[in-house]
Amino acid sequence: ERQILGGLASHRRYRGLYEREARPSAQVFFCIDEREESLRRALEEVDADVETFGAAGYFGLAVNYKGIDDVYGAAFCPVVVTPQHAVRERPKAEDRELLQRRRFRRHFLGLLARNSFVSSRTLVRGWLSTTALGLLSAIPLIGNLLAPRRYAQLREWMNKAFLPEPRTELTLMRNTAQSQGAVTNLLTGFAAPEKTERVASVLGPAGLSHGFARLVTMLGHGSSSLNNPHESAHDCGACGGRQGGPNARLFAAMANRPEVRELLRERGIDIPADTWFLGGYHDTCTDEVEFYDLDGLPETHRADLGRIWDSFEKARARNAHERSRRFESCRADASPEAALRHVEERSEHLAQPRPEYGHCTNAVCVVGRRSLTRGLFLDRRAFLTSYDAGQDPEDRDLRALMAAVVPVAAGISLEYYFSFVDNDRYGCGTKLPHNVAALVGVMDGHASDLRTGLPWQMVEIHEPVRMLFVVETTPERLTKVIDASASLKRLVENRWIRIATVDPQSGRVHVRRDGGFEEFDGPVERLPVALSSAEWYGGKIEHLAMAWIQTAGGSR
Repeated sequence: ERQILGGLASHRRYRGLYEREARPSAQVFFCIDEREESLRRALEEVDADVETFGAAGYFGLAVNYKGIDDVYGAAFCPVVVTPQHAVRERPKAEDRELLQRRRFRRHFLGLLARNSFVSSRTLVRGWLSTTALGLLSAIPLIGNLLAPRRYAQLREWMNKAFLPEPRTELTLMRNTAQSQGAVTNLLTGFAAPEKTERVASVLGPAGLSHGFARLVTMLGHGSSSLNNPHESAHDCGACGGRQGGPNARLFAAMANRPEVRELLRERGIDIPADTWFLGGYHDTCTDEVEFYDLDGLPETHRADLGRIWDSFEKARARNAHERSRRFESCRADASPEAALRHVEERSEHLAQPRPEYGHCTNAVCVVGRRSLTRGLFLDRRAFLTSYDAGQDPEDRDLRALMAAVVPVAAGISLEYYFSFVDNDRYGCGTKLPHNVAALVGVMDGHASDLRTGLPWQMVEIHEPVRMLFVVETTPERLTKVIDASASLKRLVENRWIRIATVDPQSGRVHVRRDGGFEEFDGPVERLPVALSSAEWYGGKIEHLAMAWIQTAGGSR
């Protein structure tokens, strides 16, 4: 706690607040996830003109989402929220026949797999199919073990060749008699005022009411790995343990609607006509970055896309390099490009029990302007939530943010805390003997109770501490917010989390102790300076102290 608060106070005192001198080259909204902290920092190191923000990864959109290949819809929102709106992915009119071919071929593959499953349990066909399939199964087995990355690329190429991918769009509108109907008691799409409310709920608290870049990217996240029954624990917690790409894509489509922008202006959020929102997705296991709906991007913004794409290509390699310092199987002298290939291979390796470490480094959540942390090396330990107290005089945005962010971040923190301190009881032991049981949970081997919590491979380098929330506001304002929420008050008073504040005007730091706030009395010394993140973490695998990264600070 003293290390974090002293570092933030030092950054504020000796470096000052970051001031943007010109229009950003791009603005990128990330999830608050601490795994995105290093990618944000790497992106700012690569291009100091990029401005980054953090928001809960469902981006204010509690929806029941169904993709073109999904049988049923699923809730893409925090588990404590029940969605009231249904959003469906559908093919564009000119690609409907392509979708029919895709569905026919998927049905054919399903029948083939089903018949193979049934025939393997009969007397004659079982002997024949086992002989044939046994030989054929050696091909993917050898590929997954000896060349997992190359084999994954081959498998992806074959899937794209056999299963055509139609261009799609989302049913985000609700303005016709047909779309007013309910889908399993859910409203189809959103009306214009509803879309406006959702977009404002993200842009407003972040303090982004003006000064928009020409290109604003919403980046959801998730994780993919071949042999990992705990994969959903690596996906977006704000999306209910699912991948946040659809939410980012939906938000961008809403923010590009003319009627939404007109209503936003009435609320003081002025989005210029030349600003375009783009949805995207970041795989935290492979560090792959993907953008959606590029066919709708105006030609005038192609150069902006090219610049941010080049920046992401460099940043994701740097991010993979920083992650790989904790992987013993990656060479210490590997280049960023080699580290990127390494993490791509890990995700596809059949025998890899640690495709990624997930939230194992979580320790702190900062709710405030990026100025508080921009240029700081936070070692992938901080959830970063954008909030501007100066544009929230009545603390409405702060109440909404704390109600959404604290349960998600505190829940993740406590999940890792208890799974570490008693892994056999509160965790689920080693994942190596785990088998998936009826798609409900995991058990040890062929017979055991269902195991809860996290496996040891996900928490082995975790430092079990109660999460520290640092909020850029005054103690008086935060106390009112805490007292107004029974659930938040229980978390604070029962000391499941710790609370501190940073005054937006003076930068003074206060810590909550024994029911009240007292001023932080620790030393505020200058932080060490490094030219890049790689210079600071190079050759080290342990948790590191804070440092100021000069190239990520930007202009002042």
